[in-house]
Amino acid sequence: MTDPLTAPSDIPARILFACTHNKIRSPMAEAIMKAIYSEHIIYVDSCGIDEGGGVGDGFTITVMREIGIDLLDHTPKSFDDLEEQKIDLVICFSEVSYEAACHTPSLKADQIEYWPAYDPQLIAEGREARLAAYRNIRDQIKDMLTSRFGPSNE
Repeated sequence: MTDPLTAPSDIPARILFACTHNKIRSPMAEAIMKAIYSEHIIYVDSCGIDEGGGVGDGFTITVMREIGIDLLDHTPKSFDDLEEQKIDLVICFSEVSYEAACHTPSLKADQIEYWPAYDPQLIAEGREARLAAYRNIRDQIKDMLTSRFGPSNE
């Protein structure tokens, strides 16, 4: 097992993922990052600009369970709910979370990346269409992570 303190320099040790409500994209990214890069990180968390009503998203739980990741206990949180923590990189999936991160005094602009990713919650064509949209964004996030940080240790 690799010591996280000597992790490759292209994988920051402390990462925060952000989206609008911390119910879909950012918790998916947090969980996938933990699952595939656990040897290289010290801290991974996720948040939204608000906590999205304080309950998780059932479609997110379902599509993550399909790949062996359990998000049943995920409780959405906002930037305000985060503990004071040094962050090396913030990855934002929505414009509003990017703007919030840019206006957070403890974060520097070079620590913030914007990865546009659509909100699958906007799909309203029925259960199967929504599940397909959620699977698509889950897979897109995994692809973005492996593109940015290299092959996984799965």
